[in-house]
Order: sequence, then C-alpha cells, then structure tokens
Amino acid sequence: MASSAVFKLESLLEARKLDRTLAREPASPPPVQPTGIASLDAVLEGGWRQGEVSEVVGPRSSGRTSLLVATMASATAGGGIVGLVDTVDRFDPAGAARAGVDLDRVLWVRGPQIGVEQARATLVDRAVHQALRAVDLLVRAGGFTVVAFDVADIPPRYLRGLPHTTWMRLAHVNAGQPTVCLLVGEAAIGRSARGATVELDAAGRWTGTSPQSRRLTGFNIRARMREARHAVDVGPFEL
Repeated sequence: MASSAVFKLESLLEARKLDRTLAREPASPPPVQPTGIASLDAVLEGGWRQGEVSEVVGPRSSGRTSLLVATMASATAGGGIVGLVDTVDRFDPAGAARAGVDLDRVLWVRGPQIGVEQARATLVDRAVHQALRAVDLLVRAGGFTVVAFDVADIPPRYLRGLPHTTWMRLAHVNAGQPTVCLLVGEAAIGRSARGATVELDAAGRWTGTSPQSRRLTGFNIRARMREARHAVDVGPFEL
C-alpha cells in the first residue's frame, strides 16, 4: 500500500485533473459493486468502485435512501456483508427487507435518536463524531463489501466544520480494500479521487386530469454522476 504522503499527493493531483503527470503501470478495470440500478451501473462502468469513497447526495425525497437500499440489496444478494452506520437512527429495516436486503448480512450501527433541527449543536456534533469513528473501525476491520455512512438527516453545516483531512484519512484507510465506502447525505462532502458522486433529484409522477382527481403515483429520479474528470446525466429512472 502506498504511503500516506504519496496517497495524498496522488489524490490532490487527480482532483485537479493533473494525474496524467503520474507514471503508473497500465491497470485492469477496477473491481466494482453494482448499485442495483442498471442505468446507473452502466454509467458507473459496473457500479461503485471498490477501495474508494463514493457519495450519494440530494435533498429529501430525492431517492438517496432508496439508492442506498438498492446497493445494500445488491451486495447482500451476492453474499456480501454490509456495515451501515446510521448516524441518527433513521434506517427502516422492515422497508429494506421488502426491497430485498438480507438483514442477516447487515451490521447496523445505530446512532442516537435526535431531531437535528431542534437539538443542541453539541449533541449533533457528538453523534457525527461517534459515527465517523464507527465508519473508520468498520473499514479497518475489513470483510465488508459496503460500508455506508448515512448522514442524510444531518444539516451540511455540521459536516462542513470537519477538517478536510477527515475524508483523506478515510480514503487512505479504504484504499486497496475490496470495500465500497459510501457516504449518503444532502451535499457532497468527501469522496476519494477515484470515487464518484451521484447527485439525485426527483420529480413527482401524477395521474388525473383535474385537481380533485390528481394522485401522486411515484417519483421519477434523475441522477448526475460526477468523477474527477467529467460529469454525466442519468435518468430518469424509478426507485
């Protein structure tokens, strides 16, 4: 495994699209873990890259939790183990089971139940730091196909206060492991240089021709996938 200093330098060069200056051996396609969404997997060249930190971001009701659950279902169906760090205890195991997640293959690390908009900043900060330590421990332990860090109900202001080295350390710990480290939140916070950020947005699907008969039947999800070199629009698709 490369040293921490070399890893940081390569990450910074790639983030600034200067990684062509690096001399490397020709590499085979990186191993991936499918997202469970065929159209998204096609754009991601098979799925989330193992050994990288990737992100699912978007506002509430944009499909971010559904995409996380789809990834968990895909991983457990393939015999993998998922570690889910649930920062403020928002995971719905019954709904995940209905979506195909094998709960016997999920380690669920539950944070405290707090209403983050009303709670004191110290409580939210403590929950985030405890969850970060749990993510670090799971990644270091090894053996997980996916380690997910769910901060979807944490306002971005609490995450922006973390040192930027937080995410560099996490990327370094996960580098070279057969593990997808997946961050789930409202805004992009810390993918690794070779990871992907999938930005989600949703529009409602309605039936009926009059205000009295209109009914919401679901959501069309649109995704924008960002990597160090480019961004690609995906969708619409259903979750």
